Amino acid sequence: MSERIPTGFKCLNCGKMHYPRHGRCLQCKHREFDEVPLSKQGTLVTFTQLKAPPTGISTRSLFLGIVDLGEVRYTGQLAVDNLESLRIGMNLVATWKEVRTIDNRAISGFVWEPA
Repeated sequence: MSERIPTGFKCLNCGKMHYPRHGRCLQCKHREFDEVPLSKQGTLVTFTQLKAPPTGISTRSLFLGIVDLGEVRYTGQLAVDNLESLRIGMNLVATWKEVRTIDNRAISGFVWEPA
């Protein structure tokens, strides 16, 4: 299996990059997109701590952040143990991991770790 990388969606009409995928381009309302590989490296724009995460998350708290990848911003889970580990502008790298369990089925996604 090939390495997983984040994917963006480029409007075939105006070229605007999107993440996540939308039904229509946010700029020109066109409906067709190309899938485009995104960088696995980015910088932290902002973050928050969930102290009551949803069912299927094994930790008592969860850190989420918005990561700037250049052309788009990506929202995802942060692989840290405490708030003191986070600072705006820090470099992060994406890894594909199990993020939760639903109906005894593992759900995987990108988790952002300090670079």
